[in-house]
Amino acid sequence: MDRQRPSTLYLLHQTSQGLRSRLEQALRPLGVTGLQYTILGLLDRHEGLSSADLSRRFFVTQQTMNQVIGGMTKRGLIDRIASEANRRILRMTLTTEGRDLLVRSEVIADAIEAEALDCVPGGDLAQMREHLRFLLRQLRGAGGDDHAVVDQLYEAGLEDAGSGAPADASTRGH
Repeated sequence: MDRQRPSTLYLLHQTSQGLRSRLEQALRPLGVTGLQYTILGLLDRHEGLSSADLSRRFFVTQQTMNQVIGGMTKRGLIDRIASEANRRILRMTLTTEGRDLLVRSEVIADAIEAEALDCVPGGDLAQMREHLRFLLRQLRGAGGDDHAVVDQLYEAGLEDAGSGAPADASTRGH
């Protein structure tokens, strides 16, 4: 693949950050963050997810997700119920207040999405959504070592970009 600048990773990141910033700002009057809004939406579609399930979906640690979920529980947006199969697993459901907040948040999120994607023709938008879904499935399905591809490159002799010397796995910072 030819190296393109800016890189696709950069473009995806910047687009995500721009949309996230707009969403955060627009949701602020409702007292909800973009992450909380997304969690409400997931629990609406997939009732009974655990905090561990959500942490995997959002690529964050379980501790981070537990903090977010704890705040949402205290606020009365979600209920946590022990799983019958394993009492240590707490399954989540939306409360009435959580559903009401989701409905109000969706109006805002839908308006931001429509404005941002207004310039993309319908057929292209459908194709873009399919490509993004596929990419997301690939990333979620990778599991295991998050650095496997990079490790393979270093094992194959990838040189450290500033010194010209082969990089040592212990100095890569992951």
